[in-house]
Formats: sequence, C-alpha cells, structure tokens
Amino acid sequence: MPELSPGQLRGRTIAVTGASGNVGTALLRRLTAPSAGVAEVRGLARRRPPSTAPYDGVRWHLADLGEAASEREVAEFVEGADAVVHLAWALQPGRQPDRLRQVNVEGTRRVARAAAAAGVDQFVHMSSIGAYAGGARGVRVTEDWPTTGIPSAQYSRDKSQAESVVRDVFGRHRATTLTVVRPTLVLQPQAASEIGRYFLGPLLFGAARALPGAVARLLPLPLPALAVAFVHADDVADALERMLDRRAPGPFNLAAEPLLDADALAKALGSRRVPTPAIALRAGLQAAFTAHLVPTEPGWLDIGTQVPALDTARARKLLDWAPFHAGDDVLRQFVAALGSGAGGPGALLRPAGGPGIDQAGDAANALGPRAN
Repeated sequence: MPELSPGQLRGRTIAVTGASGNVGTALLRRLTAPSAGVAEVRGLARRRPPSTAPYDGVRWHLADLGEAASEREVAEFVEGADAVVHLAWALQPGRQPDRLRQVNVEGTRRVARAAAAAGVDQFVHMSSIGAYAGGARGVRVTEDWPTTGIPSAQYSRDKSQAESVVRDVFGRHRATTLTVVRPTLVLQPQAASEIGRYFLGPLLFGAARALPGAVARLLPLPLPALAVAFVHADDVADALERMLDRRAPGPFNLAAEPLLDADALAKALGSRRVPTPAIALRAGLQAAFTAHLVPTEPGWLDIGTQVPALDTARARKLLDWAPFHAGDDVLRQFVAALGSGAGGPGALLRPAGGPGIDQAGDAANALGPRAN
C-alpha cells in the first residue's frame, strides 16, 4: 500500500474513537507511522489494548460512550485535537436495541458535541452503506442517495440517525469541516475470527471452523438475489488519511471492484449457489435468532438484499483514492483466515464482556465490522 507524502497531517493531533477496532486498527497503522508526521495520536476505547504496535504509539483514553458519565473523559479526549475521527460503534448485543442506540446514536452525539465545543478543525464520521435507503439493489448510487436507512434493520436505523446527529451538530458549528464516510462491507484477515463470532455466535462459529475446508467448499450456499462489494480495512484507512490530509468535506462512498451478484459471491467462496427466496432465509434467521442460536438479528439480511451499490467516483476524484485490494480477493482472504482462526491481537473487535464495540466499521464496519 503506497503511503502519502507528508502534508497537512504533519504536526497535527488526531483523536480516534473506536481506535482498537477493525478500521481503527488499520488507521492507527498509518497514523503512527513516522512518515505520517502526526504529532500525537489519541485513541478512545472501552478497554486499553495491548502495548504492541500500532497501539503502543497512542495516548489512550478509556470510556464507554453509552454512558452519560463518559462526557468528562470525552471532553478531555478531544481538547486541543486538530481532528476527530469517530469510528466507535456497537454491533452487539443485537437483542438489546436500546443499549445499542445509547452507544451508537447518543454516543455519537456526545463525541460530536464535545468536538464542536472544543473547536476541532475537522470531524470525520464513519457511517456506512447501511445508512442508505433500499430499493436500488445492484444500482450504483452517488452520495446524494437518501440516507433514510432500512427501517427493519437496527444497524441501518442507527447509522441513519447518527448521520442526522452529526449534520445537526456541525450545521451549527460551520468552522468545523464535517466529513462523512460510507463504506461497503469492510474486512481484513486479522479481524476474521472476531467478526465471525460477532455474526455467527460461538456455537455456529465453532461448527463452521470444525468443517474441513474441502468439505465446506462442497456445501451449496442458499443465497437470495443480491449485489455486494467489499473493501479492505487498509484501503479504508488510506482514504481516511487522505480525507484528513486534505481536510476534505462532505460524504464519500468507499468500495472496491468487483460488484458481486449471488452467483459470483458463491464462486468467490469456492462454492455454488442454491437460489433461495429472501423471505425464506429471513424466516430461518428469525427462528435461529429467537432460539438464541445466532446473535445476528434478521434486519442484517434486509440490508444485504436491499442496499444499493456504491459509486466511488467522488473519492477517486477528490482524494486520488483507489483501493489497492480487489474486493473478491479481500473476501477470499478473509474466509481463509476465518477457517484458520486468524484474528487480531488483544482488543481488536473483542466481543466478550459487554457491547461489541468496533470501530468499524462498522465490522468490520462490515456494514459496519466495521465492522464501523
């Protein structure tokens, strides 16, 4: 991955929420590199990550954004920062939507208000393809597509509302440049096992890993009609660095080619597709969710079958950004790492002990993990 030459980042203080998550870890790898020239990198997380690279080059603040008591720590975290990159996002527990909303929407409000009060030059908000309204599956949309979300999906509702929050806050603080980032599914091999546990749960994740790879590839995949793209966390981090370097305003779509339909998705996974109506898959997922077999609420399937594809021309033109990794390669590498149990060190997307706070990216900000 080519590095930027030092520009507007030199000598600046950058504060990153969700800094130990999927996208956060990738961004820290860039910001803490000597060539970036950043004066200070601050990180906000619920737990302190291990003292290994890239976490050891960061000044850490610990807070739970879902709690009102975090406001004092957040104010200290942003004070004197030149830019704030807001990546923090809770993906679990899916059965407690009010708890998720406290972190995702109200937590975003706390960070945005603190950053505005501190007079930061730039606020970068990690949103998602999931903030977009449905109805254009496979059609590439630009950043002016409605961000009203998909009402049946908790994640999508929260992403849409969080965007409204930052627009409202910084609409009244116009001296701050507001940048909104809307990536497609964000993956990296280092986060594979953590993301797998988030979405499959320990039971199914363990069963999936127990299958030999050759056997798993022989199993047909029941898939509805869909169109999906992926992007590597390092490519998202590269775009974020460019946004900071250029203090670029406005929303940016991020995705890598190719756009995969259901058959191409199965092929990329070394399997074959069995066409299955989305309504049947949703009923099965609802039953598994109700029986506590999986932690993933059925709204995630609605996102996968309804969201549009992303036109990334704005990022390519204004940021000179181009993803280094092909999307189908990102998927294959991620699945290979998933099968081998690969995962990031320490705090990266750690799901145990409370809300799963990524980023980010959203899963990946994967539609957030990040896995925001």
